[in-house]
Amino acid sequence: MLTNKTINNKIRVVLKMILFSALFFLISCNKWFPDNQQVVARVGTKYLYKNDLGQITGSFDTRSDSIIKSRNFIDSWARNQILLQKAQINLSDKDIDNLDKLIEDYKLDIYGNTYRQTIASKSIDTFISSNEIDSFLYKNKSVFILKSPLFKIRYIHLPPGNVDQNQIQLSFQRFNNDDKLFLDSLSFQYTNYILSDSLWISRNNLKSKVRFLNQNNFDRYIKKSKLFKIEDTLGVYLFFVKEILKKGDMAPREVTFPTIKNIIINQRKLKFAKKFEKDIIQDAIKSKTYEIY
Repeated sequence: MLTNKTINNKIRVVLKMILFSALFFLISCNKWFPDNQQVVARVGTKYLYKNDLGQITGSFDTRSDSIIKSRNFIDSWARNQILLQKAQINLSDKDIDNLDKLIEDYKLDIYGNTYRQTIASKSIDTFISSNEIDSFLYKNKSVFILKSPLFKIRYIHLPPGNVDQNQIQLSFQRFNNDDKLFLDSLSFQYTNYILSDSLWISRNNLKSKVRFLNQNNFDRYIKKSKLFKIEDTLGVYLFFVKEILKKGDMAPREVTFPTIKNIIINQRKLKFAKKFEKDIIQDAIKSKTYEIY
């Protein structure tokens, strides 16, 4: 039979063990947690620190917004960690092995591609000469045939009763450098306008931007080098077509340039990638980093 003294001694031993375990945990926490970092959440043995919230810092409009976004971030982190830990416990060993292989393959791909792209960006010449563009365009004419017409136009829609209408019309028609400056200076008066007549515009964009144009009258007003002045209850429209390219014509150089430039650069990248992959194998063999047994 246990005496009261024996029981009290056992209780003291248990309390000492609990106190020692708590002290050990606190000491261990100082080792586990990075210095001066406050823990804001835990899932199992994974911890989220206050510093980890830094990636959303600066996106807050108010304190309330800060609290909501921080909580959403913490909940999202916790949700992902819980799913990961439950998956690691409940998925079959085969599923986990397959996932680990996919993760390792993805890691290899993303590291390899990032390194390859970094070297390529330093090695590939991105300058494209005019001769290269012209040569590519000549060899691939059939690729750059227009499937729909393009237009260069200028256009001004003036509200009713505009006091500068006559001078605007004269400058619009003449359109020298001084006229361009003058028209641009009065642009605040226009309901709508297009004064960049060096840019090509498609048929659909033209109909959407020029108010009076529609399917029925389009061909009537699309006449090269002819000034049109149209009036209705909404005001006065000044319209001039500078150039026209029809369906089946060769696409203009300024339109094809970005596409051709990208194609040529991508060709250089492919050529570089093939040489790069061949060279790294040869270098590894020479340095005995890579050996086949």
